[in-house]
Amino acid sequence: MTYKVASEKSQRAADRLVTLLSGWSTTETHRQLVPPARARRVSLAVIVAGAAAACALSGCGSERGLNKEGAKIAPRQITLTMESPDGPTPDTTYFLSQVSARTHGQLRLIVDPVRYSSADPANELRLAVALRDGRVNMAYIPSRAWELDGRRVLDFRALQAPLLITNYALLRTVTTGPVARELLTSLNRDGLVGLGLVGIELRRPLGRRPLISATAFHGARVRVNTSTTSVLVLRALGAIPLTSFTSGQVGPALASGRLDGIETSLLDIDDNGYTKQVKYLPSNVTLFAKTETIVITKATFDRLTASDRAALHTAAAATAAHADPAAEERAELRQFCGSGGALETATPSQLVSLQRATAPVYATLERDRATKRTILAIERLKKQTPAANSTLPPCPSASTPPSTAESAFPTGTFETVITKADVARAGFPPNDAHTETLTFTKNGTWLDTWFDPRESGQPPYAGRYTVRGDVLTFGPPAGPDVVKWSYFRDQLTFEILSVPDAFGQFTYTAHPWREIG
Repeated sequence: MTYKVASEKSQRAADRLVTLLSGWSTTETHRQLVPPARARRVSLAVIVAGAAAACALSGCGSERGLNKEGAKIAPRQITLTMESPDGPTPDTTYFLSQVSARTHGQLRLIVDPVRYSSADPANELRLAVALRDGRVNMAYIPSRAWELDGRRVLDFRALQAPLLITNYALLRTVTTGPVARELLTSLNRDGLVGLGLVGIELRRPLGRRPLISATAFHGARVRVNTSTTSVLVLRALGAIPLTSFTSGQVGPALASGRLDGIETSLLDIDDNGYTKQVKYLPSNVTLFAKTETIVITKATFDRLTASDRAALHTAAAATAAHADPAAEERAELRQFCGSGGALETATPSQLVSLQRATAPVYATLERDRATKRTILAIERLKKQTPAANSTLPPCPSASTPPSTAESAFPTGTFETVITKADVARAGFPPNDAHTETLTFTKNGTWLDTWFDPRESGQPPYAGRYTVRGDVLTFGPPAGPDVVKWSYFRDQLTFEILSVPDAFGQFTYTAHPWREIG
């Protein structure tokens, strides 16, 4: 996010060039890495460089580092764009860092959160089709998307079987074990390589009234992310599932009464401020789990070197093991409670009513042999987990003062002043002293601006950010950068988790950022 004025200028120029090359189609043999709509006119020098990058990707030589005569050559960096409907997250950031570390920086991934943004309810379907058609090369895409296309893969529907994956221990076992490997293999039939399955969250129903029984769901108009299985589950419960609402439309629809609820997660509730309109969330009712698939087209995968292919597989496995949605949910719960949310607990008899109502869904899902086999495997694993349900702890009483970490992430403009003495102590040149502001908007964008002096080589930078509990991720053109945040008495303080740029690490943490507007 924060860029060093003097010594980092050449690196920024190189980064822009690499990004440009990732969208350039060089020859018919080596097709572009992103769709033609993103290609642009470039000079002859850039065309030559693009051809060299395509040669490296397709393997002009047995392995990177040797030419045809066996002599050592300078390694070439390969850049791939990874489409992500949910934008940069701590998990995608971790995956990118793992790929970079395991390939020694020679395989570079860029997350694109724009082309298939969640502003379009059909974004996941469009991305699944684009992957299968080879119009994009790589994606971090919710597994629920695979059942939507005409050539759909049904195996992943087992992950959304109602009331099946209801605790985080089971979710981790599923996403890191044999079940995940079998599910990912099912993508091979469409010319795709499934690299990893990452557990993201448990999905619960937030409502204008507590949605904790089949009776409570009856007739409720519930917004559902576009998914055939999700719609099937809500209909079985007697609800009216609606898929046409974007995340930005949900709040007003809840406020006006056009919606009675939404199947969601604590992260989405906090990010979108849904508790301003409705507040009831079951503490012990999980409809199903959300998982993400890390996928690359086989054509792109086959053009990589054997070492890079292995690095992608191991980086994806490491990401699945590293994901900790249970910890993230605990942090998000504090924000939910602090913003007026109310937890309701379903009684044993109410849970039984939900199970009875959704039983017919299993009969439908299990008509497909692969889906049935996966459901049975998950049921066996569930019997081995210590708890059937992941139950949210009660909200703290109103008399308990919130800690710094319990505050909602603040939007507004924050300023830091980096003096010549600061940069001297950190070992940077005196002309790197400056005043800098960070602006965070409610719609999830950030703006970074330098003042005093305003350097012509340091223009304002902007992108999107995401917050999960106390973890803040700055999206492109940042690293992406991942920091822990805390807010107290109008000051925003950062702790570095993953920031590639050394000067950025220094600027984030030199002083607290003071709120100025």
